[in-house]
Amino acid sequence: MALPASSPAASFDEAVLRLARNDPSLTNLNLSDEHVGPEEASALAAALRTNTYLSTIIFSYREKGRIGDEGATALAAALRHNSSLTVLALLGWNGIGAAGATALAAALQRNTALARLSLTDNEIGNEGATAIGQALRQNEALTELDLSDCGIGTQGAMALADALRENTALRILSLEKNDSLGRDAVVEISSALRHNSTLSMLCLDSSGLDDKGATALAYVLRHNSTLTDLTLRNNEIGAHGAKAIGHALPHNSKLELLDLSNNNAGSEGAAALVDGLRENATLMVLELGDNHIDDDEEFLFHEIDQLLSINDSEPPPLAFMVKKSVYPTINKIPDSVMPSVLARVGQLPARFSLTTTYRIVKEMNWLKET
Repeated sequence: MALPASSPAASFDEAVLRLARNDPSLTNLNLSDEHVGPEEASALAAALRTNTYLSTIIFSYREKGRIGDEGATALAAALRHNSSLTVLALLGWNGIGAAGATALAAALQRNTALARLSLTDNEIGNEGATAIGQALRQNEALTELDLSDCGIGTQGAMALADALRENTALRILSLEKNDSLGRDAVVEISSALRHNSTLSMLCLDSSGLDDKGATALAYVLRHNSTLTDLTLRNNEIGAHGAKAIGHALPHNSKLELLDLSNNNAGSEGAAALVDGLRENATLMVLELGDNHIDDDEEFLFHEIDQLLSINDSEPPPLAFMVKKSVYPTINKIPDSVMPSVLARVGQLPARFSLTTTYRIVKEMNWLKET
């Protein structure tokens, strides 16, 4: 539910009142255009404690207010009692730091309903990420976690890696734009994935990933049987790392999407990926744009398209939707199916729902509708 842009205070007050009354018609609440600070978030949290119908809340800072640690802590307290909320998106510089993230992590240890959580663009740092990692060891409900651009470094990422060794619920994890992640953290995440049998989508875009990290992930691809989507855009992967991934492709029978765009694979790395693709039967999307591939090696892209089309002989919706741009945004989904998509993703903005939208498009047979 997107609240009216006019009279924002009245709209917010009305929403809180409806929540307190447990209005069954209020299931999605998008507060992206509202002035919501700590006090408003606390009022909303108080109503949320006893509400049994609301399933989605979206906060997105747009220069009108930040809920901050105080607001996040209040929402966390409500989550200890609420059993209906499945999506909580606290997007875009909401002023949430380690304290707010730690409070939410404590709530995750008790909450059994929340399935999707985004803290993207909040500076939770290593302390906040460590707290969430500890919570994931116990939580069995959360399936999607977006910690993009959260100021997470090696320590926080390692805590999340430790959680992946034990967690059996998480399906989607995004750590993009945490450029201080470090190679050791990526190696540790790779090691954890050897023991994890549930994660299917991993995004490490703009994370400072180099050849060592790529080589560690390549080893995972040889043995992991659940990862279907791996995005490594805007990193520092060179020919050595790309070759390692290419050599792993013949041994992988699960990966469907691999994004290596904006790296430094070069012609040598691209050729190795093509060689690996020749013996791979599942990969349907391979993105290699902006990889310093020589002009006289452009034929490699044509060969990639040909090989992908073989794997894509009975094209599922995912290949149809993402062939040219990997993860689809809301704007790339046909108007004819937009209502269904929005209903399925809980009306989340495109920034948060890249991986989610991709998964939903993949699940639903859009080809019959377009």
